[in-house]
Amino acid sequence: MPTATAMRCSPAIPHFAVAAGATYPPPSATRPSTGRGGGALRAAPLRRGTRLRGGATCHRRRAAAVGTVSSSASSKVLSEDSHSAHQLITFFRFAKIADPTQELEEHHAYIAAHDLELRGRIYLNEQGINAQMSGRGTDGERYARWVESRPAFSGMRISIYPVDAQAHPKLHLRYKPQLVQLEGGTSHLPLHDPERRATPLNPGEWHDKLGDVIQNKPDAPVLLDVRNGYEWDVGHFQGASRPVQESFRETVVTNAEEGVGPLAGVDKSRPIMMYCTGGIRCDVYSAVLREQGYDNLFTLEGGVQAYFEEFGKEEEQRWEDQLFVFDSRLAMTPDGRPASEAGAAAATLKCHCCTAATAPPPHRNCPNVDCNRLFLVCPDCVTRLGGFCCTGCGGSSRVRPILLQQGPYQRYVHYSQDDEELRSEGRGEGRRQRRQR
Repeated sequence: MPTATAMRCSPAIPHFAVAAGATYPPPSATRPSTGRGGGALRAAPLRRGTRLRGGATCHRRRAAAVGTVSSSASSKVLSEDSHSAHQLITFFRFAKIADPTQELEEHHAYIAAHDLELRGRIYLNEQGINAQMSGRGTDGERYARWVESRPAFSGMRISIYPVDAQAHPKLHLRYKPQLVQLEGGTSHLPLHDPERRATPLNPGEWHDKLGDVIQNKPDAPVLLDVRNGYEWDVGHFQGASRPVQESFRETVVTNAEEGVGPLAGVDKSRPIMMYCTGGIRCDVYSAVLREQGYDNLFTLEGGVQAYFEEFGKEEEQRWEDQLFVFDSRLAMTPDGRPASEAGAAAATLKCHCCTAATAPPPHRNCPNVDCNRLFLVCPDCVTRLGGFCCTGCGGSSRVRPILLQQGPYQRYVHYSQDDEELRSEGRGEGRRQRRQR
């Protein structure tokens, strides 16, 4: 059964990543390079007894329980499941990066030199790094440990999940102006300063405080789901309301004085608890709230994934339904399984098309490119609507092949036989129309 191992390590260095088919060194440019492509590079896995930086030794042994594993300077504790065919890796770290271009070059060089097979999204800029990737064998773990060994990223949290195959189609290692998309940008936020972000709570502390919210105590904190609306639909903590905005990137104005947003009418001294999948969106959003005068902020350290590691198999866990994830699994159960493996037990959410039947996660995208709605649908409505989210979308001229089975689409250009001008025409129009609904 899939489990996740979360680690905190020491030493550090900068970061950068490569894609299949990419060349190294990258051509010189006046702006940070954008490693693109889809290939895979292979490297020998770390073995039991491997000497690590600083004289530490890598000891592979099964953790006593699924959950956060802390490591000292003298030892690294890994899950025995590290021997799986592939690993899904996530990590992020806010830090001051003086030269992102040079940092990226060093990452590309490391991946190429060690022939690592990595796929996913690794973004880097002056504020740090954000990575969601998968690797063959322990390639992803090896790269993550190298990143963590760099001074800027010492002690970052690395989450590892064993998977049967690569969870992403190709690797994108590149510079990105925002590590997390937010209207108005994030470059002005002091994200590297922990004092300007919310106070992190470990899963146990979060679980206890959440009890006050669920019991609706007079002095209970406000609970914020800092994700997209469609993520909440798949699953959420007990006591959490659906996000006001459909997309996290639109979460900008929350001032109580203006009477809008999820904190309208909330006293700025009241405790606020916020959570997201892995923790990065909460760190960004808490910095925004600090600037607006909210000073009693708490986040779930490591996000919902960390909570699952500690409470996912416990009867008293306080999560409802599944967790939406941004990889090939699309959704996972609290006990760590892909939702597709949960069968009928996962079908607890209402179908978006008929609202009468239950629909098993994960979501699927509407084949109409100009809609691209992410929705949950029951088997009957898949047949009735031909895979579309509604009858109107069935008449669209820009349609991808119908996926009657669950799974993600590739970009429209992958399916279109039109010339480049026609393929690019109208891009972004579908998003605008969806937001007007």
